Amino acid sequence: MYETTVSVPSGNRYLLNYVVNQLEPCVREIDGLSTRIDEKKRSYYSLACSDTYRFTLRRQLVDTAAQTLGLGYKNIFVRSLLKIGTDNFYQNVLVNTVCAFDSEYDRQIISKLIDADKPICLDGYYNFRMSAVKKKWTEIIRLLSDNFYVLRDDQLIVEFLRYLTESSPSKVKKMSVTVGSDGFVLYGTDGKVVPPLTSLSPCCDWREEVALNLLYFKPQRVILYSPLPNDALYRLLNELFEVQTVQAE
Repeated sequence: MYETTVSVPSGNRYLLNYVVNQLEPCVREIDGLSTRIDEKKRSYYSLACSDTYRFTLRRQLVDTAAQTLGLGYKNIFVRSLLKIGTDNFYQNVLVNTVCAFDSEYDRQIISKLIDADKPICLDGYYNFRMSAVKKKWTEIIRLLSDNFYVLRDDQLIVEFLRYLTESSPSKVKKMSVTVGSDGFVLYGTDGKVVPPLTSLSPCCDWREEVALNLLYFKPQRVILYSPLPNDALYRLLNELFEVQTVQAE
């Protein structure tokens, strides 16, 4: 039987929540076993399966752990270097976007560091195994740290976001977004639901997640179905995209 445990400090339980949500469908599909334990200082997620499905579960586990490190812990790292909190919408969108833009490359690099045959302490990998990756992250955000005044001006943040998006190709022609008081759904050009990218930010406000996804996919046109036409999300999107707003009830 294959078995292992993923753990995080209690302050990062939101990251373990992501790991559990990603892995539970796989565990159920292969008739595996899992359990979650939250103690005062650490949280643990243990999972097991028969050797028949060992490589299936290991592959999913490595991918999920790498994604958690490459997005969640990167978010923590960037905020610590820039010395900013989580209470400013524009700052959060900027940090989340910077973290996500090269997340696929980060995931590939980090996945090579993970030994899924041993217990996976995510903070241990972050603290002791990722020095080369952190060096790359530091170089990427140097442009921000060297121009720290950008973070203090919402309009300059918008300009910086425009600079980031202009350097990347559009992934879809049109994207529709239905937003409500507690969440959103993305639709592609063909009208099908698009699985959203998550920032794994410590605050993880859904408005910031909407902004992140549209900046990442960079649609040429956005249709926004929203009951909130005057909030910060609406204003930001109108600065960066061609937006058609349909006021929802």
